[in-house]
Amino acid sequence: MSSVFGSDFMRLALLTGLVVGGVCAYFGVHVVLRRIVFVGAALAQVSSAGVGLALLLNWNPALMSLLMTLGGVAAFSAQARDRRTAQENFIGVAYAIASALAVLFVAKSAQGEAHLLDVLSGNILTVAPSQLVWAAAVCVAAVVLHLAFHKQFVFTAFDPETAQTMGVKVGAWDLFFFVLLGTVVALAIRLAGTLLVFAFLVLPALTGLALSRHLRWIYVWAVGAACVATVAGLVASFRMDLPSGPAIVACSFVIFVAAWAVGKLRR
Repeated sequence: MSSVFGSDFMRLALLTGLVVGGVCAYFGVHVVLRRIVFVGAALAQVSSAGVGLALLLNWNPALMSLLMTLGGVAAFSAQARDRRTAQENFIGVAYAIASALAVLFVAKSAQGEAHLLDVLSGNILTVAPSQLVWAAAVCVAAVVLHLAFHKQFVFTAFDPETAQTMGVKVGAWDLFFFVLLGTVVALAIRLAGTLLVFAFLVLPALTGLALSRHLRWIYVWAVGAACVATVAGLVASFRMDLPSGPAIVACSFVIFVAAWAVGKLRR
C-alpha cells in the first residue's frame, strides 16, 4: 500500500478521491432518497457541457461549468414542484441535449478530442493542488450548510404537503438544495469527471441504504463506502495499469453488491 501512494501525485489523487467521494456520497443519500437520481445524471451532463463550451471558447472551464450547472439547477428546481410525468420528460430531454452538446463542444474545441475522455471519465491523477484546495473548500462549505439546515431539507423533501400547510416555503428550500447539489456536482466534475461523480452520487448511497435504515448510519456507510472504493480503485489502477476513474467505479459497484448481499442475509 505504501508503494502505491509513495509519490506526490498519487497522494494528491487519493485526497481528491476522498474529498469528491465523501461529499458526493453525502449528497447522494438525498439524491437517492428523493428519487432524483436522473436529476443528478442530468446535472452532471449539463456541467460537462459547460466544460466543453469553455474549451471551445477558451474560457475558464470551472466558471462556465458552474454557471451552466446553476442554470440547470434553476430549471430542475422549478420542475421539481411538478409531480407529473412532465418533470421526467423535461429531465430526459435536458440529459440528452447536454450529453450531445458536451461531446460536440469538446470535439470542435482547439484542444480537440484529447480532453473528451477526461471530461467523461475524469482523471484525478492530474489534479493540481491549488485546484483541489479551493474546490474542496467550497464543497465542504456546501456540506456544512446542508447540515445546518438538515431538518428543513428533510421535512420539505419527504413531507412537502405538511410543510406547505405550516407555511414553510417548500419551493425555496428545494431551490436551496439544488443550488448546493449543483455547486458540488460542477466542482467535483472538474476534479474527477462525469462518470466518477455520478457513480459517487448513487452507488455509496445505495450501499448505505442496503446496510441501514437509520439516516445517520446511512450517511456513515455511504461516505465510508466511497472512501474505501477510492482507495481500492486507486490501488487496482496502479497495480493493473487501469484508468483510475472507471477502476474506482468498479470497486464501488463491488462494495454495493457485497452490501446488498449482507443486507439480504440480515433480513
